[in-house]
Amino acid sequence: MSKKKIIIVIICAVVVVLAAVMYNRIMNPFNIGIDPLVASSRQESAGRRLEISFSYRKQRLVASSQFAIWIEDMDGNYIDTLYVTQWTAQGGYSYRPLSIPVWVSTALPSEMNVSEIDAISGATPGNGNYVVSWDFTDRNGNPVTGTQFRYFIEATMNNNDDVIYTGIITIGTETWEDIPIPVYSLQDSGYKEMISNVRVTFHAE
Repeated sequence: MSKKKIIIVIICAVVVVLAAVMYNRIMNPFNIGIDPLVASSRQESAGRRLEISFSYRKQRLVASSQFAIWIEDMDGNYIDTLYVTQWTAQGGYSYRPLSIPVWVSTALPSEMNVSEIDAISGATPGNGNYVVSWDFTDRNGNPVTGTQFRYFIEATMNNNDDVIYTGIITIGTETWEDIPIPVYSLQDSGYKEMISNVRVTFHAE
C-alpha cells in the first residue's frame, strides 16, 4: 500500500472515531461517568432543593422510552418541566398522540419557543440511574410562592402502556423523603422496568 493510501486510511479512521464520540455525546448527554447521573443542568450540590432520582431502562420498541418530569401547584397550574425527552418535546406528540399525553396537555409544548424546549429537553438517555432537581423557580426562572406543590413523572413505555408517579412537595425547614407508588395504565405491563426506584428528596437549608 502506498504512503498516500495509508494516510487516507488513517484520516478516515480518525473521522470515524470522532464521529462515534460526537454521536455518543449527542445521544447520551447525561452519561458523564458518575452515579447517580445528573439529568438536569439545574442540579446543585448543596442548598435547598428538591431531588428526584430514578432508574431508567430504555425500551427497544417503536412507541416507547418517552418520559417527562414536571411541577404543578396545588390547583393544577403548570409551573415548570424539569426534564422531557427531546423527541416528544420537539413535536413528536403530533405524530404519536399517545406519547406522554398528560405532560403534553399540561405543559403545552406547542406554545413554547425553541429556547424553552431546548432548556427542558434532552436526548433519550442510556440505561442508568438519574437525578433531576428543582430549585423552586417557575418556567421563567422566577422564585415560586407558596409552600406546597405537586411533582409528576410520566412515562410512555409502549404505545398506550403508561405509568405516572406523583406526590406532594412541602417546602419547609425539615429534610424529607418520599417514595411514590406507580400508577400503571396496564396492570399487566411487561415494561415496568423502564422507570423504577423513584425517590423524591427535599433538602432543607
